[in-house]
Amino acid sequence: MALTALAVSAQSYSVNPDTVYTVHSINQEQFRHLVADWSSHDWKMNSPRPVVVDFYADWCQPCRRLAPILRQIAQHYEGKVDFYSINVDHNSDIASAFEIRSIPFLLICPLDGEPKSLVGLYPQPELIRIINQALGW
Repeated sequence: MALTALAVSAQSYSVNPDTVYTVHSINQEQFRHLVADWSSHDWKMNSPRPVVVDFYADWCQPCRRLAPILRQIAQHYEGKVDFYSINVDHNSDIASAFEIRSIPFLLICPLDGEPKSLVGLYPQPELIRIINQALGW
């Protein structure tokens, strides 16, 4: 699957993303149902809203620093965008499918078009700007 990099200048799901504006931890099978079938060559969103997915690992210090920033950003969007996180150490198939070589790795999925990717740690205002740009807002 080809991803557009941003230039910077099934299991049941127990939490209702409509009522809790936070980052929900999911696995690769939940991603398939909640976001899109990552194993398919044709990208088709399953979500009724745009999605931001944080691919992380517990041992990754920048990932740990990004987590509270993403929780604040999820509050900022107030349910207009769904936020998920996936541990790459426990979900290596999806990490390989998206060719994730460095983390933190954000996958920004607009309702229309291909997902965009972003690697690294950025301050909250810059992440909001990048997300808005990727979503065409």
